[in-house]
Amino acid sequence: MTRKKRRGRLTVEQLGVDRLDVRELQRAGILGESLVSLTPALLWPRIDRMRAYQYLIQLELRHHMVPQRILVSWTPCHYGGARPWMHCPFCQKRVAILVRALAGYCCRKCAGDPVYASQCKSTRARRHYEACKLRLRVGGIASLSVPFPERPRGMHLRTYERLRSRAEILECGLSTRVRKRPPDYPNLVYYLQHTNSK
Repeated sequence: MTRKKRRGRLTVEQLGVDRLDVRELQRAGILGESLVSLTPALLWPRIDRMRAYQYLIQLELRHHMVPQRILVSWTPCHYGGARPWMHCPFCQKRVAILVRALAGYCCRKCAGDPVYASQCKSTRARRHYEACKLRLRVGGIASLSVPFPERPRGMHLRTYERLRSRAEILECGLSTRVRKRPPDYPNLVYYLQHTNSK
Protein backbone atom coordinates (compact mmCIF):
# COMPACT_ATOMS: atom_id res chain seq x y z
CA MET A 1 0.00 0.00 0.00
CA THR A 2 1.41 3.41 -0.94
CA ARG A 3 1.98 6.19 1.57
CA LYS A 4 -0.77 8.36 0.01
CA LYS A 5 -3.35 5.63 0.58
CA ARG A 6 -2.14 5.15 4.17
CA ARG A 7 -2.32 8.87 4.96
CA GLY A 8 -6.08 8.98 5.53
CA ARG A 9 -6.29 5.74 7.54
CA LEU A 10 -6.76 5.47 11.26
CA THR A 11 -3.48 4.82 13.04
CA VAL A 12 -2.46 2.52 15.89
CA GLU A 13 -1.66 5.57 18.01
CA GLN A 14 -5.13 7.10 17.53
CA LEU A 15 -6.80 3.81 18.47
CA GLY A 16 -4.39 3.21 21.35
CA VAL A 17 -5.56 6.26 23.28
CA ASP A 18 -8.73 4.38 24.32
CA ARG A 19 -7.59 0.82 25.02
CA LEU A 20 -7.84 -1.99 27.52
CA ASP A 21 -4.46 -3.39 28.57
CA VAL A 22 -4.72 -6.63 30.55
CA ARG A 23 -1.37 -5.92 32.28
CA GLU A 24 -2.68 -2.60 33.63
CA LEU A 25 -5.86 -4.30 34.83
CA GLN A 26 -3.83 -6.95 36.65
CA ARG A 27 -1.53 -4.35 38.25
CA ALA A 28 -4.60 -2.45 39.47
CA GLY A 29 -5.89 -5.64 41.13
CA ILE A 30 -9.04 -5.79 39.01
CA LEU A 31 -8.51 -9.36 37.76
CA GLY A 32 -8.82 -11.28 41.01
CA GLU A 33 -10.79 -14.20 42.40
CA SER A 34 -13.54 -11.91 43.66
CA LEU A 35 -15.90 -9.85 41.51
CA VAL A 36 -14.86 -6.21 41.07
CA SER A 37 -17.40 -3.65 39.88
CA LEU A 38 -16.28 -0.13 39.04
CA THR A 39 -17.24 2.97 37.09
CA PRO A 40 -14.08 4.01 35.20
CA ALA A 41 -14.98 7.58 34.26
CA LEU A 42 -11.53 9.08 33.62
CA LEU A 43 -9.47 6.27 32.15
CA TRP A 44 -12.16 4.85 29.86
CA PRO A 45 -14.78 7.56 29.27
CA ARG A 46 -16.93 5.37 26.96
CA ILE A 47 -17.41 2.64 29.56
CA ASP A 48 -20.31 3.20 31.96
CA ARG A 49 -19.57 0.19 34.17
CA MET A 50 -16.95 -2.55 34.27
CA ARG A 51 -17.38 -5.85 36.07
CA ALA A 52 -14.28 -7.99 36.23
CA TYR A 53 -13.56 -11.44 37.52
CA GLN A 54 -10.59 -13.75 37.11
CA TYR A 55 -11.85 -15.23 33.82
CA LEU A 56 -14.32 -12.62 32.54
CA ILE A 57 -14.61 -8.87 31.98
CA GLN A 58 -18.05 -7.45 31.28
CA LEU A 59 -18.32 -3.91 29.90
CA GLU A 60 -21.43 -1.77 29.79
CA LEU A 61 -20.58 0.66 27.01
CA ARG A 62 -22.16 4.05 26.57
CA HIS A 63 -24.84 4.03 23.80
CA HIS A 64 -24.82 0.20 23.62
CA MET A 65 -27.75 -1.85 24.86
CA VAL A 66 -25.97 -5.22 25.16
CA PRO A 67 -22.92 -5.49 27.45
CA GLN A 68 -19.68 -6.70 25.91
CA ARG A 69 -18.13 -9.84 27.37
CA ILE A 70 -14.38 -10.39 27.18
CA LEU A 71 -12.97 -13.76 28.20
CA VAL A 72 -9.70 -13.87 30.16
CA SER A 73 -7.31 -16.81 30.14
CA TRP A 74 -4.13 -17.36 32.13
CA THR A 75 -0.82 -18.95 31.13
CA PRO A 76 1.73 -20.12 33.72
CA CYS A 77 5.04 -18.27 33.91
CA HIS A 78 8.41 -20.06 34.20
CA TYR A 79 9.27 -18.58 37.59
CA GLY A 80 5.82 -18.95 39.14
CA GLY A 81 2.60 -17.04 38.89
CA ALA A 82 0.44 -16.67 35.81
CA ARG A 83 0.03 -14.13 33.03
CA PRO A 84 -3.45 -12.97 31.96
CA TRP A 85 -4.64 -12.64 28.35
CA MET A 86 -7.84 -11.20 26.95
CA HIS A 87 -9.64 -12.86 24.05
CA CYS A 88 -11.01 -10.62 21.30
CA PRO A 89 -14.84 -10.81 21.45
CA PHE A 90 -15.00 -11.05 17.64
CA CYS A 91 -12.20 -13.41 16.53
CA GLN A 92 -11.29 -14.98 19.94
CA LYS A 93 -7.59 -14.26 19.34
CA ARG A 94 -5.52 -14.10 22.54
CA VAL A 95 -4.15 -10.56 23.00
CA ALA A 96 -2.83 -8.26 25.72
CA ILE A 97 -4.44 -5.08 24.36
CA LEU A 98 -7.92 -4.43 23.01
CA VAL A 99 -8.61 -1.11 21.26
CA ARG A 100 -11.87 0.81 21.03
CA ALA A 101 -13.61 0.51 17.66
CA LEU A 102 -17.19 1.21 16.56
CA ALA A 103 -18.60 -2.08 17.85
CA GLY A 104 -16.77 -2.00 21.19
CA TYR A 105 -13.34 -3.23 22.19
CA CYS A 106 -11.54 -5.59 19.81
CA CYS A 107 -8.05 -6.59 18.67
CA ARG A 108 -6.10 -4.54 16.12
CA LYS A 109 -6.88 -6.99 13.34
CA CYS A 110 -10.65 -6.71 13.89
CA ALA A 111 -10.34 -2.91 14.09
CA GLY A 112 -9.17 -2.85 10.48
CA ASP A 113 -5.45 -3.55 11.04
CA PRO A 114 -4.41 0.12 11.32
CA VAL A 115 -0.94 1.30 10.36
CA TYR A 116 1.53 3.10 12.61
CA ALA A 117 1.64 6.88 12.19
CA SER A 118 5.27 6.75 11.04
CA GLN A 119 4.27 4.52 8.10
CA CYS A 120 2.15 7.37 6.69
CA LYS A 121 5.00 9.88 6.67
CA SER A 122 7.90 10.75 4.39
CA THR A 123 11.49 10.19 5.53
CA ARG A 124 11.94 13.76 6.81
CA ALA A 125 8.53 13.80 8.47
CA ARG A 126 9.36 10.48 10.14
CA ARG A 127 12.55 11.96 11.60
CA HIS A 128 10.59 14.98 12.84
CA TYR A 129 7.96 12.68 14.39
CA GLU A 130 10.57 10.56 16.19
CA ALA A 131 12.35 13.65 17.53
CA CYS A 132 9.02 14.89 18.92
CA LYS A 133 8.46 11.51 20.61
CA LEU A 134 11.91 11.69 22.25
CA ARG A 135 11.16 15.16 23.61
CA LEU A 136 7.91 13.89 25.11
CA ARG A 137 9.73 10.94 26.64
CA VAL A 138 12.03 13.22 28.63
CA GLY A 139 9.10 15.33 29.84
CA GLY A 140 9.31 18.24 27.41
CA ILE A 141 6.98 19.55 24.74
CA ALA A 142 6.93 18.12 21.24
CA SER A 143 8.07 21.28 19.47
CA LEU A 144 11.54 21.30 17.88
CA SER A 145 11.72 25.11 17.96
CA VAL A 146 12.39 25.16 21.74
CA PRO A 147 15.59 23.96 23.45
CA PHE A 148 15.85 20.29 24.42
CA PRO A 149 14.30 19.73 27.89
CA GLU A 150 16.37 19.23 31.02
CA ARG A 151 16.79 15.77 32.51
CA PRO A 152 13.64 14.79 34.40
CA ARG A 153 13.90 13.82 38.03
CA GLY A 154 14.38 10.07 38.46
CA MET A 155 15.79 9.41 34.98
CA HIS A 156 19.31 7.94 34.83
CA LEU A 157 21.91 10.27 33.37
CA ARG A 158 23.03 7.67 30.83
CA THR A 159 19.46 7.17 29.62
CA TYR A 160 18.98 10.93 29.28
CA GLU A 161 22.27 11.36 27.38
CA ARG A 162 21.38 8.49 25.03
CA LEU A 163 17.96 9.99 24.27
CA ARG A 164 19.41 13.49 23.87
CA SER A 165 22.13 12.36 21.45
CA ARG A 166 19.56 10.40 19.41
CA ALA A 167 17.34 13.50 19.22
CA GLU A 168 20.30 15.68 18.17
CA ILE A 169 21.20 13.24 15.37
CA LEU A 170 17.59 13.27 14.15
CA GLU A 171 17.22 17.04 14.35
CA CYS A 172 20.56 17.99 12.74
CA GLY A 173 19.51 16.46 9.42
CA LEU A 174 16.27 18.44 9.26
CA SER A 175 15.86 21.73 7.43
CA THR A 176 14.60 24.83 9.24
CA ARG A 177 11.25 24.54 7.47
CA VAL A 178 10.74 20.95 8.67
CA ARG A 179 11.90 21.84 12.21
CA LYS A 180 9.22 24.55 12.41
CA ARG A 181 6.50 22.11 11.32
CA PRO A 182 3.77 21.70 14.00
CA PRO A 183 3.86 18.37 15.87
CA ASP A 184 1.42 15.59 14.95
CA TYR A 185 -0.51 15.82 18.23
CA PRO A 186 -3.39 13.44 17.31
CA ASN A 187 -0.84 10.61 17.12
CA LEU A 188 1.57 11.90 19.79
CA VAL A 189 -1.14 11.87 22.50
CA TYR A 190 -0.71 8.09 22.70
CA TYR A 191 3.00 8.43 23.57
CA LEU A 192 2.29 11.21 26.06
CA GLN A 193 -0.19 8.97 27.91
CA HIS A 194 2.14 5.98 27.67
CA THR A 195 5.04 8.01 29.14
CA ASN A 196 2.92 9.33 32.02
CA SER A 197 1.61 5.86 32.94
CA LYS A 198 5.12 4.47 33.54
